[in-house]
Amino acid sequence: MEQLDEYFTGNLCRCTGYRPILDAYRTFTSNGTSNGTSVDNNSEVVGGGCGKADCCRLMKTEGVYNNGIATTTDTTTTTTTTTHDGEWSCREGRHLHQENDFTPYDPTSELIFPPELKVRRDLDDEYLVLRGRQVTYHRPTSFTHLIHLKHLHPAAKIIVGNTEVGVETKFKQCVYPVLINPTSVKEVTQVTLTNTGVQVGAAVTLTTLQEALILHTNSLPEYQTRVFSAILEMLRWFAGKQIKNAAALGGNIMTSSPISDLNPLLMAAGATLTLNSTEGGERKVALDQHFFTAYRRNIVQPEEVLVSVHIPFTTQNEYFHGYKQSRRRDDDIAINEYFHGYKQSRRRDDDIAIVNAGCCVTFLPNTTTVSKLSMAFGGMAPTTVMALRTMKELKGRAWDASLLEEGTSLLLQDLPLAPSAPGGMIEYRRALTISFFFKFYLSVRGHLSVSVPSLVPTLTSDELEVTRVHTYKHPSSAQLYEVVPEDQPQLDPIGRPRVHTSALKQTTGEAVYVDDIPDVKDQLQAAFVLSTRPHARIISIDESRALAVEGVVAFVCHRDLTEEQNQLKFPFDDEKVFASDKVTCVGHVIGLVCAEDRKTAQTAAKLVDITYEDLPAIITIQDAIKAKSWWEPKTIIKGDVNKHLNNNDNNKNNDNKNNNNLILQGEMHMGGQEHFYLETNAHLATPGKEDGEMEIYSSTQNPTLTQMQTAHSLGVDANKVVCRVKRMGGGFGGKETRTIVACIPICVAARKLGRCVRVALERDEDMVMTGGRHPFFSRWKVGFTAQGVLTALDMDVYANGGHTIDLTASVLERCIFSLDSGYNLGAVRICGHACKTNLPSNTAFRAFGGPQGMLFMEDIMSRVAAYLNIDSTLIRQRNLYQTGDLTHCNQLLENCTLRRCWQEVLEQADYSTRCQRVRDFNSNNRYRKRGLAVIPVKFGIAYTALFLNQAGALVLVYADGSVLLSHGGTEMGQGLHTKMIQIASRVLQIAPEYIHIAETSTDKVPNTSPTAGSASSDLNGMAIVNACETIMCRLEPIIASNPKGTWKDWVSKAYMERISLSSTGFYKTPDLVPYNFEKNEGRIFNYFSFGAAVTETEIDCLTGDHTVLRTDIVMDVGDSLNPAIDIGQVEGAFTQGQGLYTMEELLWKEPLPRDKDFTPWRNYCIHHKEPYLQGDLELIKFLVEGAFTQGQGLYTMEELLYSPQGALLTRGPGAYKIPGFQDIPREFNVSLLRGAPNPRAVFSSKAIGEPPLCLASSVFFSIKQAIAALRSDQQQQQQQQQLSPVFRLDSPATAERIRMACQDFITAKIETSPPGSFKPWSVRV
Repeated sequence: MEQLDEYFTGNLCRCTGYRPILDAYRTFTSNGTSNGTSVDNNSEVVGGGCGKADCCRLMKTEGVYNNGIATTTDTTTTTTTTTHDGEWSCREGRHLHQENDFTPYDPTSELIFPPELKVRRDLDDEYLVLRGRQVTYHRPTSFTHLIHLKHLHPAAKIIVGNTEVGVETKFKQCVYPVLINPTSVKEVTQVTLTNTGVQVGAAVTLTTLQEALILHTNSLPEYQTRVFSAILEMLRWFAGKQIKNAAALGGNIMTSSPISDLNPLLMAAGATLTLNSTEGGERKVALDQHFFTAYRRNIVQPEEVLVSVHIPFTTQNEYFHGYKQSRRRDDDIAINEYFHGYKQSRRRDDDIAIVNAGCCVTFLPNTTTVSKLSMAFGGMAPTTVMALRTMKELKGRAWDASLLEEGTSLLLQDLPLAPSAPGGMIEYRRALTISFFFKFYLSVRGHLSVSVPSLVPTLTSDELEVTRVHTYKHPSSAQLYEVVPEDQPQLDPIGRPRVHTSALKQTTGEAVYVDDIPDVKDQLQAAFVLSTRPHARIISIDESRALAVEGVVAFVCHRDLTEEQNQLKFPFDDEKVFASDKVTCVGHVIGLVCAEDRKTAQTAAKLVDITYEDLPAIITIQDAIKAKSWWEPKTIIKGDVNKHLNNNDNNKNNDNKNNNNLILQGEMHMGGQEHFYLETNAHLATPGKEDGEMEIYSSTQNPTLTQMQTAHSLGVDANKVVCRVKRMGGGFGGKETRTIVACIPICVAARKLGRCVRVALERDEDMVMTGGRHPFFSRWKVGFTAQGVLTALDMDVYANGGHTIDLTASVLERCIFSLDSGYNLGAVRICGHACKTNLPSNTAFRAFGGPQGMLFMEDIMSRVAAYLNIDSTLIRQRNLYQTGDLTHCNQLLENCTLRRCWQEVLEQADYSTRCQRVRDFNSNNRYRKRGLAVIPVKFGIAYTALFLNQAGALVLVYADGSVLLSHGGTEMGQGLHTKMIQIASRVLQIAPEYIHIAETSTDKVPNTSPTAGSASSDLNGMAIVNACETIMCRLEPIIASNPKGTWKDWVSKAYMERISLSSTGFYKTPDLVPYNFEKNEGRIFNYFSFGAAVTETEIDCLTGDHTVLRTDIVMDVGDSLNPAIDIGQVEGAFTQGQGLYTMEELLWKEPLPRDKDFTPWRNYCIHHKEPYLQGDLELIKFLVEGAFTQGQGLYTMEELLYSPQGALLTRGPGAYKIPGFQDIPREFNVSLLRGAPNPRAVFSSKAIGEPPLCLASSVFFSIKQAIAALRSDQQQQQQQQQLSPVFRLDSPATAERIRMACQDFITAKIETSPPGSFKPWSVRV
């Protein structure tokens, strides 16, 4: 399992929730089998069962493992669930997979490594040179040759894994004419044990280094290897196995990154570097404060080669610990020498640091007197720096409280940060340095209390918690669902956990996506020319340099279309295919370069010269509010809000908490989110030979929109355009409308050139061009009684829509329709504003405005509870809807199972018992706190645009009995096709294997609605039922005449009797009534999905790190069509929501000035005494592009943050952090509500794609409760510090926000600059 964890690190697929992937791969591990004979290092049974030692799958009956077969006679449910000590007994009647159904292991079929791929040393030992048009690649085999090559080419880059140079050439367009690979040179690839330490060759990979240090740590005395242990622990969380297999130690040093994880450790350890050159020979230099001279610069001369790194042994009087702050291991440390390594990042695994540190202290023997102190920090300057003054002043001091106090003050002086410094998060980064020092101080004190107990008292329990290591635990889970009745025919797949129809093809890599379609003759590749300005007039477009590039065929822009054709008509007409007179956001499409290959097109696109005249830009919601820049506001009014809210103007007037007219008011901001689908926008346009036809293969959720807009821009009727969608690698709403900005231009190019044109956007292009989830801001006032019952809500919500309306109006409507979040609000006035700004258009995203509105409401509930000092669960419960209630939009709630879900999840999670445990934990721990939150969800199912609630299907039965099924929905991994096949199977009464879905195509089913809104199974499923029933009616006489015949018999007979075996189907959702804002009436939704979740989270109050300990979910899906897919949707949606609410943050920066005026950055250097060289390209990268580089990993996760000029920072996985395998709850239990059929959807099912995402806010509010526990402690311990229990926490709850909300003696030392006194590095939009 440990190997599995290591290899999964850095692999991203949040839409799966990761659990099924882990479950599948566990079956291949030696200690992850279900035979119950193996355990992990914590003596906890893993894999095969739910993770519990008493799991029913591992229990025996008469010596045979039960493998989860239930003993209950109740055939209507999967389990006889019980609780004991807060844990589940998972006696499930069925599992999503049965391991005893797997093919038995056959040793004779063991796969071998292909001999053809084995390393050939005879070839590796040969000198290799590859010469290209721009680059020459050398692989020398001797040290002398390596040094000679560097002498001949001083500017050459030495590469091993290419993990840095590859990024620079791809994203920064750097060109390095000469590359040298030293991996065949013995002198730089060896690890040698010496009398003083370990000599590591500069080209040694991190994996080899890791293996060598483990070997020496296990064989040498413990006191000598403390630095090795520190490096090993940092390597454990440094990156994924794949990166460590390629990246080298020397590259980590020579890139001189200010946030390198290893450089602070090596500097604090006193590592020595060996350099060599042809003329200068060998020289040794210390890796100390003099080595790094500027951002990504060091003292190594251009002709020199880094040969090796000497990592010294530690002594018995020296203490050196190393671990990553968020994941570290407890090492046994001997007397008198301590070394600690610290790192805080956005995501636990495989993430670049925000701040990191290496700390080493040596004491005089048998004393607490410091003889030497060494501390190095990353992320606090353009280089890794040492706290020189602190190190000097604390030498000779006793390791006591006075040293801690003085050390924190000295560190603040040693590590200043200007308020506008690149990377932002100034107060947080400074607080981290003190927090790290405080942790180091306590850790060392703990060891001193053992080595010199007469001088140092033992640590208190809460101090011990500071030093407690955070170890990764393999997640456990249980999935519960209702089994089908015993009398259901075996042929009927409805309600059974069937495998996704594309699962095998996807896991083997055989599934075809758009970019997998083979190239065709005369095909061209396209690359976009995008705006670098948020708002500007286009003075001129000069493509001459691009057209001069060999291989470039054409440049396409607005000049190739009439004004009418250039206007996008769908969904609205406020956007153009190509910007013509002005651009209105960074990333606005200006033109398209078509070339013979992708690389040429991308290179040429960057050579198109655009001259701009800048115009004033609106970037943030606050800017829009100030300018009143928005489309028409929408307001919901129910009852008399003023009657309840006009008595008090602010919170301070609530003097008597016993009255029934209490009022609170507040604000909240919620960041946006990047879709981050695995497959970026990919499109292939093939022009027809006649009649203006066009065939499009597109990665889109909306083929009809693509068809209609293409037809408009080409000036033909829609019947001349066919859009085909085989499958998508994720969509989440991002491919509902925004795909047209990439697809329509290549169709225009294909028509102009008469050749096939294709494009597959790079990740950074996709993120810049297509927008994401809308950032929202709310300002509210709420009335409530002393018991917490809501009486009135007055709220204004603002959505940052970007530069065009797109779907913003609909997203805003869904937000205010969903804002009640399952609660009876009383009187209501909610006004929504769709703000127009100069950002890329934000668009549909899973749950479509619901998460924002529900989060605002849940935040209000948490503040009301905090104000009244009543458990927030009670406050929520007192306001929950029930059947017969009217929503704030006056829609009647029918078959409302919300309270059932609420009660069941409380029981399932053993909420009462765990509440007491959380209170006990918090009372015993000062620096770590836990929170436990319960959140409901009520999610309406239907498109709010009435005309979209329709679907069509086409069923073709062939004479051999096979069935070809077409419908209007698209497959993006959510299992829609699988469910549609199951539905057709039930109606046709045939096995699913007879049925095939080839694609979604506009020439099979016309006028399709987008696959969105969780409604696709409902709509398309009913259309399929309609079509299949038509065919079955035609077959009735045939079946009646031969009741014992087979399906093939009947079909063959019908064919011979000339009975039509094809049928269309159609469905429209009944009873929907458009909503009338003026009257507050209408039936907006067909029905509601309900659910509830309980989540427990632990936070590190000193760093803002958090761990999700457990999540329990009960979700009402009606009668599940496919429990395996539905549970997967619950888990995936929750994980995506977890990223939204706690991790994912988008940053935006100032674009590179066209005139390359670096004066502001030069002034920054001068003010902060940083070196600046006029024309210094490398430093310019730090100060201008470099803000991108530091933001790209240093300071990012999931929120839309922009610079005042509106350029996106987070343009890929290196910068934008989504949840990984190690971020999911340690225990994740999902239960589908039993006995809750839904009469308003196909086969009594319910929609599932979106509602569970909103339950992830339980993570956010459990974090907020944990913060509240810390603030309560501080209030009691420091009477002079007034910390209100009612406080604001914006979303996402990143480590920065968590830490700075945990106000304590450390944050009190951090000075803040008043807003307006500086230009921020980034802004919240």
